[in-house]
Amino acid sequence: MIRSMTTIALCAWMLAAAPAAAQPPGGAVKAVAKLYQDFAAEAVMDTAELSIPDLFGGPKATMARYLDDPLIALVMADRECARRTQEVCNLDFSPIWDSQDMVGVTVKIAQGKTPDRADVELKFPPNEIRKLTYVMVKTPAGWRVHDIEYDGHESLVRMLKAKS
Repeated sequence: MIRSMTTIALCAWMLAAAPAAAQPPGGAVKAVAKLYQDFAAEAVMDTAELSIPDLFGGPKATMARYLDDPLIALVMADRECARRTQEVCNLDFSPIWDSQDMVGVTVKIAQGKTPDRADVELKFPPNEIRKLTYVMVKTPAGWRVHDIEYDGHESLVRMLKAKS
């Protein structure tokens, strides 16, 4: 009885002391997962009558929960450009979905090549797959998006710097 309790205690200690790789991802990956959880309604709600929040079109305070200050500044400059010119400047799609129509998209998130990167695979119906890499930065407030790299075109930061 004592031997089995010791074995159980030893196994529990070994599990608790296991390397971080065996534990669920955290840090940048967890921050990206939270972003998609908070904005998932964009992909599942196919109703024009409902006002579904858009991260990049929302208030600066909302963006600050997910994006770093330099990226927020670029988004705000793009908004100002659109207001001033009465035309689309750089953003004519939803950056987190790499699309204007994200209804039915499923998301798969994994650790990137480095701790500050998160790989996202978006699957559009019926079988289109797009891959994004979130470049994250650790701030005093937590992990924030610094840039999004796309397989099919230039990164979000490069697009936003194109014209203002």
